[in-house]
Amino acid sequence: MAYSQQRFFVISLLCMTIVLSSGCQLTSNNVNSRLTYGEYYLALQQLSPQQLLEEVIKQQTQVEQISNESPNYNAQIKLLLLYSSPKSPIYNSFHAKMLLNKLKNEENDAAFASITPSEQALISLLHDQLNQRLLMRNRLIAEQKLQQENFQKTGTMQQQNAIKIQQNLIEQVKLLEQTIKQLKDIEQAIDKRDQ
Repeated sequence: MAYSQQRFFVISLLCMTIVLSSGCQLTSNNVNSRLTYGEYYLALQQLSPQQLLEEVIKQQTQVEQISNESPNYNAQIKLLLLYSSPKSPIYNSFHAKMLLNKLKNEENDAAFASITPSEQALISLLHDQLNQRLLMRNRLIAEQKLQQENFQKTGTMQQQNAIKIQQNLIEQVKLLEQTIKQLKDIEQAIDKRDQ
């Protein structure tokens, strides 16, 4: 009986190892096309920079090889996810948003017609996130411009204040020079009277 339990344990362990190791077959050269886009995005997070670069090249090549008659939406959506991933060497919110808008504008929403509701939810979330990123970027740029303008205004105001102070000092020096001249004139008049 102990032998049969041990055998069952070994067979179970072997089956579990096979099942678990089959999940580790994702590489940049063979990204499983049956992965959902959510799984694909998570898989991208596990790739090394070199593997990411290879995946980018692979998806760009597939997108370039498609004809207008039968576009490869799968490669385009994967490229969209690569543009959206901060770890990606081609990370660019503008390009991702532009590609997403292009895909959404396809005839009858053809690019997303064959994806599952959960994948559509991911694409919708991605759309919202890209909009927020671009909105935050635009706000940041506007704030930086405002700070720069305020800095320039402050600098201009400081220059104007410095000029006013300088003009006041010049007027005070002139007034002091006039006072000194008057005092010299008085001193000379006193000296002439004393002689």
